[in-house]
Amino acid sequence: MPGIYTPLPTDALTTPTSLERISLGRSASDEAAPAEDTVGVRKPNPGSDENLAKEIGLLSASSIIIGQVVGSGIYSTPASVALLCGTPLTALVLWLISGIVSLGGALASAELGTMFPQNGGMIRYLAHAYPRPRALIATIMAYSVTFFCRPAAIAANVSIFAQYFFFAAGRRDYIEDRDYLLRGIGALTMTLLMVLNMISVRWSLRLLNAFAAIKMLTLLVVSFTGLLLLVGAVKRTSGTNWSRGFSGTKLDAQSFASAMTRLFWSWEGWSNVGYVVGEVKNVKRNLPLSLGLAMSTLAVLYILANVAYFSVIPLEDIDNGTLLAAQFMNKVFGKAVGQVILPICIGLSILGVVMSELFGGGRLMYTAGKTGFVPYGAVLGEIHPRFGTPIYALAIIWALSLVFLFAPPPGKAFDLLVDLVQEGMWYFYALTAFGVILLRRRLPHYPLRRFRSSLVLSFLFAALSFFLGVLQFYPPAEIPGKPKPELPYYLAPLLGVIFMALCVIPWYLRMWRYVNRTGHQLLSWIEDEEQEVLQNQS
Repeated sequence: MPGIYTPLPTDALTTPTSLERISLGRSASDEAAPAEDTVGVRKPNPGSDENLAKEIGLLSASSIIIGQVVGSGIYSTPASVALLCGTPLTALVLWLISGIVSLGGALASAELGTMFPQNGGMIRYLAHAYPRPRALIATIMAYSVTFFCRPAAIAANVSIFAQYFFFAAGRRDYIEDRDYLLRGIGALTMTLLMVLNMISVRWSLRLLNAFAAIKMLTLLVVSFTGLLLLVGAVKRTSGTNWSRGFSGTKLDAQSFASAMTRLFWSWEGWSNVGYVVGEVKNVKRNLPLSLGLAMSTLAVLYILANVAYFSVIPLEDIDNGTLLAAQFMNKVFGKAVGQVILPICIGLSILGVVMSELFGGGRLMYTAGKTGFVPYGAVLGEIHPRFGTPIYALAIIWALSLVFLFAPPPGKAFDLLVDLVQEGMWYFYALTAFGVILLRRRLPHYPLRRFRSSLVLSFLFAALSFFLGVLQFYPPAEIPGKPKPELPYYLAPLLGVIFMALCVIPWYLRMWRYVNRTGHQLLSWIEDEEQEVLQNQS
C-alpha cells in the first residue's frame, strides 16, 4: 500500500509488513446554538467550492495522485506477490490485471468528479448515489475517514519515515531503540508540513510536485533499467525466472487472495484527487486526464520495475528480510545506491505521501463540515481570508494525527493501528464504483457528466473491491521466510467493521435526532445540487 509503513530492523532495509497487506453527536454547547451550526452547511453552487481558489492544474492534480499511490509498495510488494504466485510471469500478469481494474475505478471516480465538481470526493459521491436513508453510507464514511482512517494513516507514515534516513546514515541503533524519538521527529515534520498547508496552497502544491518528481525519477531509474534488460542492452543475471514461464504457478484460493490484496493496495491512492476536485482548474478536462495519465504511466513503470527486479534476482534468491529493490540496486549499481540512495528516496517518498494525505485530509474535514455531516460546519468550513485555506479543518486533522501518533504504545498496539486504517475502504470503493451505474440510471442526461467511464470496468472494480473486503476475513497464505503475524488475521478487519457500525450512532444523533428536534434540513443540498444543474439546462 502506498500510505502505510512499518519500522525497519537494524540489519537490513526491510519490507514493510503492512505494505504487504496492501487507504459525535452534538454537545450541550452545540445544541445551545443550532443556528450557528447550520451557517456552514453548503448551499448549492455547482462547479465551484465557495472561497477556495482553483489553484490545481493538470500537473498538480497528477502529483496529488502520484503522491498518494507511490510509496514504498513497488519496492517491496513484487517479491511477496511473486512468491505467492509461484512464478514472476504469473505475478506480472496479475500486476497488469490489477492495474487495468484499478484504472477502471479511477475513471469511475473521474466521471463522478465531473458530475459533482466540489471538494469531498467519495463522501459527496456516496451522498448523491445513496441519499437514503438520510445519507447513511456517506455519513459512515465521513466519520470513518476524517476522524480515524486519514489521521491514523498520517501518524503511521510520519512515525517511521526518519528510519530510512538513519538507515542511510548507518545509524541502525536509532531504528530499534528510539521509537519515541522517531515519533517526535515525525511530529515536528508533520507540523511543518501542516503549517505550509495552512499558509499557502501554491507552495503546498509546489512541494507536492517536487515529491512526485522524486518518486517518478526513482521509478524511472528502476524501470528504464528493466527496459534495457528486456531488450538485452544490459547483461542479465542468469536464472530461470522467465524461462520457466507459467510452470510452477500455485494460485490456490489463499495465495490468490493474498496476492490480489497486496496488488490492489499498491494501486490505492488515486481517490485523493477527488477530495480536492473543487480546486481543480477546468475540471472536466484535467480530472479525467490526470487520473488516466497518472495511472497509465504508473502501470507501465510498475510493469517495467517488475521486469527489472526479476531479470536480476532469481526467485530462489529473494531475501524476505530485505526490500527487493535494495537487492536489485545492490546487484546492478552497488551497495552505495542500494543502502544509501534508495533509503533516502523511500524516506522522501513517504514524506510525499504524508504531504498528500494532509492536503487531501484537510479538504475532507472541510467538506464534512460544509455539507452538514459533522457538527460545527461554520468553523470547519471556514476559509482563512488571507491564506485561502481551510485552516481550522487542517488544524483538527493535525491534532487527531498527533493523538494517533503518540497514544499507542510501541509493538502490537501500534501495528494493529497500522492495519486498522486500511480496513473498511474496500467497501467504500465498491459502493462508489457501483454508484456510477446507479447514477447513470437515475440521472441519465445529467448536464455535468462530461466524461463517461466504462461501466464494465466500474462493475468489475466494484465487485473485486467488495470481494477483497470480504477476503480480509479469510486466512492469508504463508510466504516463505516471512514470520507469522502475532495477532489473529481477522482482528483488524473485525475491528474495522465494528468501528464502521459504531458510526451509525453519530448518524442517528446528527441526521435524525438533531434534525427532527431543530427542523434543520442538513441534507437538502444533495437534491438542490442536482436540481439546480438540471434546471440550468432547461
